[in-house]
Amino acid sequence: MAPRKRILYYCQSLVGIGHLSASLRVIRELLEHFEVDLIQGGLGSGAQIQHPDFRNLCLPTLLHDSETGGFYDPDAETADIDEVWQARAAAIDAFLQWPYHAIVVEFYPFGRRRFKREIQGLFRSVRERCGPVPIFTSVREVLIPRPLETERRMVESVRKYIHTVFIRGDETVVRFSETFSLAHEIADRLCYTGYICAPPPNVWPLRRNQILVSQGGGDVGGELLAGAIAAAALMPHYTFLLAAGSRATAAQIEALRQSVRSRNVEIVPFLSDFQQRLRESCLSINMGGDNTLMDVVSARTPSLAYPYRGNSEQEFRIKKFAQRGFVHLLEPHDLPAEVLKQRIDQALQAPYPQGTIASDGAAATSARIRSVLEQAP
Repeated sequence: MAPRKRILYYCQSLVGIGHLSASLRVIRELLEHFEVDLIQGGLGSGAQIQHPDFRNLCLPTLLHDSETGGFYDPDAETADIDEVWQARAAAIDAFLQWPYHAIVVEFYPFGRRRFKREIQGLFRSVRERCGPVPIFTSVREVLIPRPLETERRMVESVRKYIHTVFIRGDETVVRFSETFSLAHEIADRLCYTGYICAPPPNVWPLRRNQILVSQGGGDVGGELLAGAIAAAALMPHYTFLLAAGSRATAAQIEALRQSVRSRNVEIVPFLSDFQQRLRESCLSINMGGDNTLMDVVSARTPSLAYPYRGNSEQEFRIKKFAQRGFVHLLEPHDLPAEVLKQRIDQALQAPYPQGTIASDGAAATSARIRSVLEQAP
């Protein structure tokens, strides 16, 4: 039997773990047919995949500082950033295991352009050793609007490097061109896969009077948790389960617990069985990140989504889903306890839509990559 082809996958996160979560779901599908090496940067505690054909490298952490425009290492205040870049390069060189038959990169060149020397270095290294292997990128269906000149540079990079742009979305809900004006110039390379969601369960649990409040994988949204804790005191017939986020410190968790004024609130840092808890909850209150939103829709759980104020992309997507009735937009003026209680009651009473959204994006991405590689010489 011929050895399985090997794919190199690169994912760099900056805020939260949404990009990593989507990548891992694609990788699980790819592992049915290929060996996969994942190079991971940013937030997250490892890939959490156990498979004989999977290897994972967690790079030294670099995050983007929105105030200075530069980078910082969250684990070392005085670290020399050039040293971190060098450590990353050395780690990548030691990790690579030849040959590779394809590269999949998360978001680039539509994002992560500040990592382009690292990403393009990978492209050059693989193509020098392995020839003109196809390079794929996976991108959300909604982008943060950029100046036309920036979009043109993105188009040039796609034309130069990218075989296929996998768009994680359903074009009947959101079209890529709505937030990327030059989409028509790369239309021949665009492929809508559907959203990337968790697979449906074999058995659906019964709904409970449980409201699941989740902050996501980032470190923003504390006001949402505080609002939910206050509203819980007005709704004693419901249990409020708060997932404070994987980055919440012990001190932050304790501060939240000290603020609780009713017995119907449970606070945990993280839920390893998030999808199961979501399916058994009567309502989700969340930050509206793309992966959380997909989990909510696939679980068919009514939702109040509170977008991160610094991210226009999330609010745009939430409004599109709200137009279809799948979620309800939550805004800062909705967070006082009495108002939030009213919004919760309204969401619980609203009929859930009967329609569906294309949500098999991980399998569709894997199938398309497999088709391309089967045709490759």
